[in-house]
Amino acid sequence: MSTIATLRVPTTEFVLDETLSGRSSIEARPLRSVQFDGASLSPAMWIRGDDSLAIDALLEDDPSVANPSRLLSTDDGGVYRTGLNPTTDVTMRLFADTRLNVVGAHGQGSEWVFRVLTDDRSSLGSVVEQWQRTDLQHTVERLEHTEDLSNPDRFGLTVPQYQTLVTAFREGYYDIPREANLTAIANILGISHQAVSQRLRRGHERLIQRALVERPPRGFPF
Repeated sequence: MSTIATLRVPTTEFVLDETLSGRSSIEARPLRSVQFDGASLSPAMWIRGDDSLAIDALLEDDPSVANPSRLLSTDDGGVYRTGLNPTTDVTMRLFADTRLNVVGAHGQGSEWVFRVLTDDRSSLGSVVEQWQRTDLQHTVERLEHTEDLSNPDRFGLTVPQYQTLVTAFREGYYDIPREANLTAIANILGISHQAVSQRLRRGHERLIQRALVERPPRGFPF
């Protein structure tokens, strides 16, 4: 049964720690391909932030990458080819392992988030066991079966949050002009308007995190 797992790894355990840590405006996304250069992996990464020139300087000073070169320029950064550690780098091997498919990777702040697809759960288990043997800090946040991806909780929503968001949408809360207010939604659900407000805020936060922050936005440069 195919499974998608979300894995979290500190930037200190992977790459770009000095570039990303403490700079929330900078984010990086490896492209879904890996180039072998002798004994090293040389991935292409899309890196963007408030100051594209600052990104160049940070990469030059970051000890986790070697010989960074810009392949494509964008208004807020670009696509860079970077040399990494030897192929024994257990984290980067996710991208080269034929048993696993990295369907999403996002580095920002102090961590990297990977979404990995595998048709054999034992393959994922062997990677996690290898990480444990090498004392690599990591968190397996959740496992999802592919047939469950249509379920509302795949975005991390609780059932009450899902029900409240859907009710608000159907009743016109998000229309312009607004067709329903918090009190109207609260009356439908039989809860207080404060509870409706809290569910909406937390539901919006989860949706933004899962759908936008941890996944490539539509503005991907190619």
